[in-house]
Amino acid sequence: MKKIILVAFTIVSVLSVHAQKGSIMLGTDLGYSRVDGFDDVSTNTFSFSPVIAYEVANNFYLGIKSDLSYSESSEKFYDINGDLAFKDKLNNYTTKIGGFIRYYHPFSETFGIYGDLGAGYIQGRQNSTVRDYSTASTYSDDLGRQRQYGYYIDFTPALFINFKNNFGLNVSFGGVEWSDTKTNVAADYKNYTTSKDFDFTFGKAIKVGVMKKFSF
Repeated sequence: MKKIILVAFTIVSVLSVHAQKGSIMLGTDLGYSRVDGFDDVSTNTFSFSPVIAYEVANNFYLGIKSDLSYSESSEKFYDINGDLAFKDKLNNYTTKIGGFIRYYHPFSETFGIYGDLGAGYIQGRQNSTVRDYSTASTYSDDLGRQRQYGYYIDFTPALFINFKNNFGLNVSFGGVEWSDTKTNVAADYKNYTTSKDFDFTFGKAIKVGVMKKFSF
């Protein structure tokens, strides 16, 4: 995975040097997603994603993007009488940075679609807070405190609406992501668990942002 990312960045550097003319693209997205799972588990995620890219060929871009996200999830536990006994609240902070290649296909001067294929590094941390309703107390759970780091590959399609002079609005409704990560628990940072995950978020997430292309 590391070799793939290094090769991708090398290609970006070489093509940027040898390209004779093109456009610089700047943009940012604000995202939100909500996932409702089993046993009253729900997750809300907010993200901020700045992007910069260079047009190396007609409608083909190579660039760098980052993604800063915060998610909050909660799980409820009930006693034998059906009354709420505990509520476990998890707060996750995740940072991604990597490269991507984009192909943009315009349908008209106003509308077009594009797809981003990217790869990069991911790291994050999780905090856990437990609410005990039987004692009306709240405390931090060390077993729920985690650190995570690893690598990802993702693909995201989106719609672009050109308002004027290559400045417009882009909207996406999720994508797919594969990640290879290691996770440490706060109570035992010397050991870690590994996981390979495939996340499918079509129809579960929305990102809305602005994008401006500067031609020269």
